[in-house]
Amino acid sequence: MKDGTVLVCVYVVPEGPYIKHWGVYPEQDRGKSHISVADVDALAESPRRLPAGFANKLYESGESGMGYTIFTVVFADGSRQAYGTGNAVDFVRYPDGKGQSDVVDVLPHEGRNAEPVSCPEYYWCLFSD
Repeated sequence: MKDGTVLVCVYVVPEGPYIKHWGVYPEQDRGKSHISVADVDALAESPRRLPAGFANKLYESGESGMGYTIFTVVFADGSRQAYGTGNAVDFVRYPDGKGQSDVVDVLPHEGRNAEPVSCPEYYWCLFSD
């Protein structure tokens, strides 16, 4: 951010499709955090981002319940981590020593009994398209 703050989890999306999907701006939705594109100094790939193909698999599978998603990430070493979040699944808290390149699969709707880790806080940043 222009003030030196680094935000690791931000959805940068065009305003039109966002409003079409959600119906209101993020600042009008008390459940969402937002930043102004005017306050952004630079953009970089988030180290907490779930690789897009795996996030898309979760989106295609839909919600696990009313307003929430449970899923398990499978890593190359065979370990697994369950996560719980709302309907935005693109950012996760990776276990120590693991990151995007270690993800080999996601298991939608699996992990309820594995004490899921909450996904990190994220922000919405809209731009005019």
